[in-house]
Amino acid sequence: MDSCAPHESLIAGAREDTEATTISTMTAPAARVTAAPTASRAAKAARHLPSLTGLRWATAMLIFGHHLMAVEYFGGTAGTVWAFVFEAGKTGVTLFFILSGFVLAWGHKPHQSAGSFYWHRFARIYPLHLVGVGLALVAAATLVPEIQTAGRAPLVANVFLVNGWVPDWWQAGNPASWSLVCEAFFYLSFPFLIRPLVRLSNRARGGVVVASLVLVALAPQIAAISPVPMSAASTPLLRLPEFVLGVTLALLMKSGGWMPWKLRYTLPLAVAGYALSEAPPIPGTDIHPGLAATVGSFALLVASLAAADAHGRSTFLARPLWQELGRVSFAFYLVHLLVIASVSSSWPEGHPQLPWRHALPLALAAFAIALAIAWVLHRVVEVPAQKWLLRYDRSRRVSEGTGAAVGGATPGASMAARAASR
Repeated sequence: MDSCAPHESLIAGAREDTEATTISTMTAPAARVTAAPTASRAAKAARHLPSLTGLRWATAMLIFGHHLMAVEYFGGTAGTVWAFVFEAGKTGVTLFFILSGFVLAWGHKPHQSAGSFYWHRFARIYPLHLVGVGLALVAAATLVPEIQTAGRAPLVANVFLVNGWVPDWWQAGNPASWSLVCEAFFYLSFPFLIRPLVRLSNRARGGVVVASLVLVALAPQIAAISPVPMSAASTPLLRLPEFVLGVTLALLMKSGGWMPWKLRYTLPLAVAGYALSEAPPIPGTDIHPGLAATVGSFALLVASLAAADAHGRSTFLARPLWQELGRVSFAFYLVHLLVIASVSSSWPEGHPQLPWRHALPLALAAFAIALAIAWVLHRVVEVPAQKWLLRYDRSRRVSEGTGAAVGGATPGASMAARAASR
């Protein structure tokens, strides 16, 4: 069974430690400036990127649709149409990886220690990950035996978020959590990536953007010729360029060295990029320019939404309902495939293949159950566990006090200044 991931990815908003579904404030290494009231309002807007929270939920829906296709809820002509729309839904993972890098770089706090950063990321994803693994074990022992993990080693590897480094283990434990393996590697790398990227000129950062897109196109070829077993889909090292692209674009925007096109241009490009993800490789190779087009167009969409928020022009994705759904998107991602497979388990081999009039109510039932479970897990596990764990980050109060003392600027300071002048 194929599995795509959002998460943290599983995936910007108003609270500091909610990864890509929320945005943290940052103390930038900039000189102190006495701002006019209008500039202060613009700076405050630049601090939070609520449209990216809503985008997480929209992306989670693409992945949900893809997994309905993979489990074959729809049969006949309905199945063909559904596959045409959602075959590329697996690219939602790419969008989550870009979002993760963008949000972490946008909210980067230079004074935060690597240990504090790692603890925040651990608090963000690990409690819910453990619950997800537990639910997967229950599902495998009851309704969905086909997801049972063969052997202890891959299961333990999934618990510690390293199973994706062995291609045959990529869906061990909770099949959806393979993307968390990538995210864990991205988090581990971030303190080492952000320092040199911050020091680069904007021209050099442009080179990093181009190199990231080239590596995306080359990833399947690299996996094919690698002497070490690798998967272009799930090996964290081969997904790293997507994360780096998000980081680099955020730094370019924060420096004022680049501004994305407006949403009316980037949204159609993202739709085209979504379709191009299924484009064939260059003949005689495993090089996929279509994948680079997908990643590039998705990155432009993320940047344009962030620019709209930072300039006080938030989109419909910033509305309260989208914010609430975006906040539960991580929990929804971790359980949605288990629910889809469990609801369809009574059909032969778990593939209903039903006509529209029967498949659609079944799909809606799976959606409602997954959303209800996700909401409970978000309220009962994710938020309380994160708050409890962050109490043990000793450097947190110190760093916050330091930030207040130096009176640093907020993220996107140069963008905020430009917005104030408009």
